[in-house]
Amino acid sequence: MQQLFKILIAGTVLLGSCTSKLDVKPISDPSVANFYRNQQDFEQAVNAAYNGLSTYPSRHLFLSEIRSDNMYVPGEGGTYDWNPVNNFTVNSSNTLMSSAWSDCYNTIMRCNSVLDNISADKVPDETARNQFTGEAKFIRALMYFDLVRFFGGVPKIDHLVSATAAQSINRASVQEIYDLIIADLESAAQLLPASYSGGSKGRTTLYAAKGILARVYLTRSGPVLLDKGPVLNSNEYAKARDLLSEIINSGKYVFINNYAQIFSYDNENNSESVFEVQFKSGGTGTGTVIPAEMLPGSYMRANKIPVASGNDFKYVSNDLISSYPAGDVRLTFNVIQGFTDENGNFVNQNYFKKFLDPKRYGVDLRDWGINQPVLRYTDVLLMYAETLLHTGGSQATVDDIVNQVRSRAGLGGITGVTADTLLEERRREFAAEGLRWHDLVRTGKVVTVMNAWMVKEDEKKVMKPMKNEFILYPVPQTEINIKPGLYDQNAGY
Repeated sequence: MQQLFKILIAGTVLLGSCTSKLDVKPISDPSVANFYRNQQDFEQAVNAAYNGLSTYPSRHLFLSEIRSDNMYVPGEGGTYDWNPVNNFTVNSSNTLMSSAWSDCYNTIMRCNSVLDNISADKVPDETARNQFTGEAKFIRALMYFDLVRFFGGVPKIDHLVSATAAQSINRASVQEIYDLIIADLESAAQLLPASYSGGSKGRTTLYAAKGILARVYLTRSGPVLLDKGPVLNSNEYAKARDLLSEIINSGKYVFINNYAQIFSYDNENNSESVFEVQFKSGGTGTGTVIPAEMLPGSYMRANKIPVASGNDFKYVSNDLISSYPAGDVRLTFNVIQGFTDENGNFVNQNYFKKFLDPKRYGVDLRDWGINQPVLRYTDVLLMYAETLLHTGGSQATVDDIVNQVRSRAGLGGITGVTADTLLEERRREFAAEGLRWHDLVRTGKVVTVMNAWMVKEDEKKVMKPMKNEFILYPVPQTEINIKPGLYDQNAGY
């Protein structure tokens, strides 16, 4: 796994730890102005923006996967911040809210720093200058896409500002945030290369920009359930279709016929990878916590994996498991259905193990060297099939795409694939990858699916009924407290 671009900028404000987005350093700060002198400095700054993506997988585990019908995490052995997320009882003081908000804005600040300072005199090489600009715009767009899906309208900060100036920036509308996201991704698609080689492999490409832009259009296109929510009924399926078609016809990506090989530690940045967050173990601070976050400490100890783990109560839902047809290889790869602990007792619970290789642990629970997918080629194909259903495309093509995915899973073919069939196939394919909640929201199925699921799954009777307002999370109280009256709270909180 190539990690040359995951260098931290020690000692500069670019990696300053901010408790909120209002802590952004002004551009007049000498440490910022003096840092940017040549191409190498900008490369380091872009690397710092990539490093900001290290929290992306955990954010989508807690706020998408646990929120969805893929997991049942009601709270046992104490209450953790993710239990209210699962139970729809979360409030604005939950630390997962403040972490999601501040992590995204800290990364946006790093991108803005690059974009505000880059120029032809500092980076004379036009190819390098375009790449750095495109990378910063892609990462900024990805962060704003997270923010708009989780919180709705948020402050639009597209350049470096002082803390004082930030206190006058109110929440922009959802449409204004989308305008910035789309402009950034369109620009990135024009500026970025089609691929990389050597130590640069894994950086974002023009196809990653087009793929995420297609996901943006799909999200905007669905039915509106919540005013000021992320779904706009914009009917932009044709725009998404054309972008996805470009990726498919580029010849840059190949469908891997072995499901497990997509997630192999020895096969990262493979032909299925359109974009993935890069991680490397070895005590360098660039590993991921995801395998240990999904599995209990008792499982680690029983399998002699000498790293600590989180709590033992992040269960995969029975409903997800029962959704897999008999013989579906994805179930056995994605989920462990019970295990014998170190004391010889059988633990009758289900956990995600999708990103675990028991022999590839690092120095601690946050040091696993497995990349985390943001956009896979399989997702490109399935999103394309979805756009065909919405634009009057070929049913045969839709069926062929879904059957290619099913065949890899060891399943027989089907015909007459519908939007609901496709949504369930996506659930099984992308389990534990943080897509399920977003899929339910953008397709308008989230309220009906989640409430029907609770009837079957919520044996502890701790979950509040899903309602439209819960499509968004509350604005963190830490942000509201900075300047009372600046931000309004989301409806329902």
